[in-house]
Amino acid sequence: MVNRLSEGQLAEFDENGFLVVPDVLGTAEVAALGAEAEALYGTDSPRRTFEADGRTVRAVHGCHQIPGGFADLVTDARLLVPARQIVGGDVYVHQSKINAKRALSGDIWPWHQDFTFWNREDGMAEPRVVNVALFLDAATDHNGPLLLIPGSHLVAGTETVRPGKKAEKESWQAHLAADLEYTVSRESVARLSASADIVSALGGAGSLLFFDSRIVHGSGSNMSPADRRMAIFTYNSVDNVPGAVAAPRPDFLAARDHSPLQVTR
Repeated sequence: MVNRLSEGQLAEFDENGFLVVPDVLGTAEVAALGAEAEALYGTDSPRRTFEADGRTVRAVHGCHQIPGGFADLVTDARLLVPARQIVGGDVYVHQSKINAKRALSGDIWPWHQDFTFWNREDGMAEPRVVNVALFLDAATDHNGPLLLIPGSHLVAGTETVRPGKKAEKESWQAHLAADLEYTVSRESVARLSASADIVSALGGAGSLLFFDSRIVHGSGSNMSPADRRMAIFTYNSVDNVPGAVAAPRPDFLAARDHSPLQVTR
C-alpha cells in the first residue's frame, strides 16, 4: 500500500517528472473499477469521446463526479496523500478521465503537455498540479503505453497551436480527439529526446503513475488484443484555482468544486 511517498521517491519524481508505484490497488478493487468503467463507456453522455470511427469509446471524463468507485477513490489515502506531498498542500480534482485505449483500435495521443490546456483554456496560472493515473489493465510494450520524456518538465517546450480547429467543432471537443489542439513540435521532441531516452510507463493492473503536468508525453496506437484502460485524476492546489475565462469548458473537464479534499479511507 502507498500512503506517503519516501524522500527517494519524491526526489525521483522531481528529477524525472514521473514515478511508477507498482501494485497499489488489489485485484478485486481493480476489477470493480474496471466494471464501473465499462458501464460508463456504455452510457450515452457528453462526457464520452470517441475514436475517429465514431463508435469506439476513447475516454469518459468527470468520472470523479459520478457516485461510485472512482468518486470514492479520489479521497483514498493511497492517491490523495502522495498528491498532497507533490503539490505541497491541500488539493481538489480539477479533471478526471478514464482513457479506454481499446484493443486493436485505441488511437494515438500526440506529444503534448497537459498544463498547456489547463493554462490556456481554463485559466490555471501555475503548474501546481499533479496527475495520478491508475492502471486498470496491465500496460505493456504492445498495447499503447504512455510514453514520457524524462526531465522534459524542467525544459521549456514549444507547443504548436493548430489554427482553425475551433471553427470545425466546439472548442473543448478539439482538446480530446487524437488530433489535439496543442501539441509539442517535432523539433522540440527531437531536442528533448536527444538528451533523455523516451520511457514507457509499464506496470500491472493496480499500479499508479504520478506525472508532472508539464512533462512531454503521448502514446501510440494499441496494436495488441488487450485493452489498456487508465483512469487519470488531476489534483490541483486549492491555492491555484483557475481564473475566469471567456468560454469556460464544461464542468466535467474543468471542475467548479474547489473544496479541499479530505482523506476518507
